Amino acid sequence: MKKYYDLIVVMPIGPRSDIDFIKDTIDSLAHYTSCSYKLILADDSQEGTGPAVKELFPAADVLCTVKPMGGWAGLYITLAWAYRHALENYGFRLLLKLDTDALVVGYEPQREAFDLFERDERMGIAGQYPFEYSGKAWDIGWPRDRVLNGATTWRYIKRPIANYAMRRLYLQAVQHGYLAGESVFGGAYFMSRSLLSSLYEKQLLPNLVLGRLNMGEDHLFALLARSAGFKLGDLSSGQLPFGCAWKGLPASPEELSARGKKIIHSTRFWENMNEQSIRAYFKAKRAAHAINKAIL
Repeated sequence: MKKYYDLIVVMPIGPRSDIDFIKDTIDSLAHYTSCSYKLILADDSQEGTGPAVKELFPAADVLCTVKPMGGWAGLYITLAWAYRHALENYGFRLLLKLDTDALVVGYEPQREAFDLFERDERMGIAGQYPFEYSGKAWDIGWPRDRVLNGATTWRYIKRPIANYAMRRLYLQAVQHGYLAGESVFGGAYFMSRSLLSSLYEKQLLPNLVLGRLNMGEDHLFALLARSAGFKLGDLSSGQLPFGCAWKGLPASPEELSARGKKIIHSTRFWENMNEQSIRAYFKAKRAAHAINKAIL
């Protein structure tokens, strides 16, 4: 019988990743999360970073790519192998994909996700969607062009095998209300076991042909989810837990804390603050929480 966890946490590790920052992100997860979880490190660093992190967190599973897969659709391949590993080895309620420059900053970051996915059995992926932190709709122009060019125009011939596979998925996704280029932001998101099982059965965890596409992994997973009849969900509006942006934080650490955000991205910078100072701010808050808890 497979061991059961409330949450599977998959963290992709790329080249030049800072082990101290990875440790800090995992520490933040451990500090704020009381449900059971299993950590899987999808290591594409080619530098032994995953095994080095495992020395700090022995319970983690480490999956190292044989050759570098890179970003964009290559990251889809790396993650798909990790998601497949999770399905084949564990029972779980939800999966959380967490980048190394994401951070958990609030207690029980999975609570709202559990509620959302329980209310809607067709919910597939949820996180920062469909709006940026500011409330402005995500600009989906670039991924929309990638999808439409490959699936519906003469540019199909540039990557005929990969684009043929994408065209089939696109036509299926449109039947389920897919808007070309839409996606849940990829820095951190929750996925349902039902969606992952469906993709597994369709031999899409992974489909190596799709790794040749010129599109982001989050755009590709959204297309796959829609093609399988699953929905994309909002866990970012108002008091919901996600506060994410592509490059740097979407707001100051103080504002994100005041608004009750629980999962943030990216810790790389905010105005004049660098990643080290941003992480130090949230690490100090964790230390203060620990002291208050000990006193109580």
